[in-house]
Amino acid sequence: MTFFDNMCQPTTTRKATMVGLKLKGAKNNQFGREEVRYHHKSGDKILCPVRAARWIHRGARAFKTAADAPALSLQNGGITADEVATVIRRAAARLGFEPSRFSPHSVRIGGATALLNSGTDRLLIKLMGRWLSNAFEAYPVLSAKGSAGMSTRMC
Repeated sequence: MTFFDNMCQPTTTRKATMVGLKLKGAKNNQFGREEVRYHHKSGDKILCPVRAARWIHRGARAFKTAADAPALSLQNGGITADEVATVIRRAAARLGFEPSRFSPHSVRIGGATALLNSGTDRLLIKLMGRWLSNAFEAYPVLSAKGSAGMSTRMC
């Protein structure tokens, strides 16, 4: 994880307007290429990738995570998909949903759905989400927001 300023120069977490995240080891990356995804400040107090990266960076320092280790890892290894699934399913149950219907993949599907409904370009979703195919287009559910203004475009 590297923090950047407005001029795309590495900077401190406090001055950062963008964060670059190194991604390795996905099942769709069979050749082990190192990929970086850049996310800019959103301005939102809850859903800001730079703000979230600052918290992760702070936690990694507190847990003495090695600089070259994944940010979300502990001394005895990384956070597993099963651990993430457990957290997601507990949250779903607390909200009154059937936990078995949720998994870490739900986060990808939900993200793709929100982006498609907001009008984000499909190629950008595919590249940022590291989708190898257009399968992500089969998951989304059209929301009321996603169809807003459609009738006026037909006139």
